[in-house]
Amino acid sequence: MEVSLDIRTLFAALSIVLACLAAAFSFVLFTQKTYPGFKQWTLASLAMALGYLFIVLRGPVPVLVSIMVGNMLLVVGSSLTFDGTRGFLGLKPCPKFQVIIPIACLAGLVWFYWVDEFIGMRAMVVSVAGAILLFPVAWMFISHSPRGHRPLYLGTGIIFTLFSLAIVLRGADVVAAGYNFKLFAQSNLQASFFVFLILLQASSFIGLLLMNSQRMSSELRQSRAELAANVENMERILDFLPDPAWVVDRRGRVTHWNQAMERLTGVPAAQVLGKGEYEHALPLYGERRPCLVDLMLKHDPEWETRYQNLERRGEMLATSESFLPKLGEKGTYVAGSATCLLDDQGRVSGAIETLRDITEAKRSQQEREKLIAELTAALEKVKTLKGLIPICSHCKSIRRDEGYWEQLETFFSDHAEVEFSHGICPDCLEKYYQDFKHPPDELGDGDHSDDVG
Repeated sequence: MEVSLDIRTLFAALSIVLACLAAAFSFVLFTQKTYPGFKQWTLASLAMALGYLFIVLRGPVPVLVSIMVGNMLLVVGSSLTFDGTRGFLGLKPCPKFQVIIPIACLAGLVWFYWVDEFIGMRAMVVSVAGAILLFPVAWMFISHSPRGHRPLYLGTGIIFTLFSLAIVLRGADVVAAGYNFKLFAQSNLQASFFVFLILLQASSFIGLLLMNSQRMSSELRQSRAELAANVENMERILDFLPDPAWVVDRRGRVTHWNQAMERLTGVPAAQVLGKGEYEHALPLYGERRPCLVDLMLKHDPEWETRYQNLERRGEMLATSESFLPKLGEKGTYVAGSATCLLDDQGRVSGAIETLRDITEAKRSQQEREKLIAELTAALEKVKTLKGLIPICSHCKSIRRDEGYWEQLETFFSDHAEVEFSHGICPDCLEKYYQDFKHPPDELGDGDHSDDVG
């Protein structure tokens, strides 16, 4: 097997490796979270893979196209790597620098192709342009390595440094070979260089992939820690709510049972947490049955009709009054409301129900209603006397509205709750019962003539 074929095969292998890395970058770009600069890295890997491909196809592809397009794609790939790194590290872009270097490289390629056809200088121009763009990349990774991830950033920076040095040394070696240098000529040094180049380029782009993954993992851990803290805080808030409340997951299993619920039912949280099959209904109703929280997860018209004053308020079910006969000595009146809980993607993850003990207010209302009823009944019995009452000036009988006369005692007994006790006043006694008065000599010392036995 000829060495020239080996060199061309190594170029092809380098192109295939970069194409695979470009595919990996594209997959991550479209399926996972990425950060500023990652898109440029993806385009850089693709540009370099195409650049080496154009060099491999020199012969089937015109030499001019292979030289200009292939080498410029390699330089553009380096420029995109530089731009992507600045974006990934949060640094300001340098558009002028990124444009000037490729333009200068293109001018050098044109000069050393048409004016002074020197393949060694063309290789040197491309190598220097790549090194000018990639040395800063190495320095940015080394100087901006974040705490906790320094080994990866330092390692990637060192790889870019070695790659930049390698391409510059290779350019210098090609220049030293003079005008007789052949790209695919037999050379053990070239073969070794391309093997080394494959390892360095693959390692550098793998390092870029790992940086994105590591940052994503760090943010994920931080998000999980923040979420855990928020969940703990919400659990603490829920636990200390003054109103009884509990939470079930979408399968109806109890996940939270706050202290107010424990006080209301007398059932500790440990006894119901993690249990389904309407376990939470037992302390409230003495039977396994859907509560409002369950009706939020699964619509059940039959059970909904069993609730008094049940209404749907947007995304919430509420009842202003419900009687729980199993709670307390005489039962407990509560007002309840329930709503669904949604995850970050808007899917139902569970439901929460809160209760408010309205027993005291209900008892007071019942007492008021009872008092009002008693007063109403009493008022219905009281007949108010209004207007002028026609009364006989002699016998004192009263004429009713119907036209007949009745005794005063009867009239007032009918129109007011009044009963008369009869007696005789002294004047009437003197006037009408003179014969029944005792003689003065029969009266005792303490008796008086106006006393009636």
